[in-house]
Amino acid sequence: MQKDVIPGEDGRIEGKQITAPAEGVFIHGLFLEGAGWSKAEKRLEDSQPKELYYQFPIILVTAISTAPPADARAGAAAGKGGKIDIATLDKTMFSCPVYKYPKRNDKYLIFRVKLQPEPKGAPPGPNKGVTSMMKWRLCGAALLCCKA
Repeated sequence: MQKDVIPGEDGRIEGKQITAPAEGVFIHGLFLEGAGWSKAEKRLEDSQPKELYYQFPIILVTAISTAPPADARAGAAAGKGGKIDIATLDKTMFSCPVYKYPKRNDKYLIFRVKLQPEPKGAPPGPNKGVTSMMKWRLCGAALLCCKA
């Protein structure tokens, strides 16, 4: 049994007690479609032939404020104090949509998750001009709450 996947529908891991996070919520039971998942490197990878869905590990979902910090509004330099830079995140992480059903439209879109698209320092792919984020978007990579 994998430690990061909950097999039952009741959300329990035999013999394990999961403590609630201070902020956010743990989510399990999502399926990755259009891509594979490397557990060792915690990033997207090409899916295996004839494998349509991958059971996604437990994720912690929390919010990030997109409002500029108070000191940035006053004219000071932004990015101090260990704050997450949203612009850098958008350039380096794939914004993976999470849908309620496999039918993909705005009606069933729940939220988006930032996923690591490639290993750090990887050379560009064979397709010139296609970034790793574009690749996963063209592959239709998405997380689904149910397969059928």
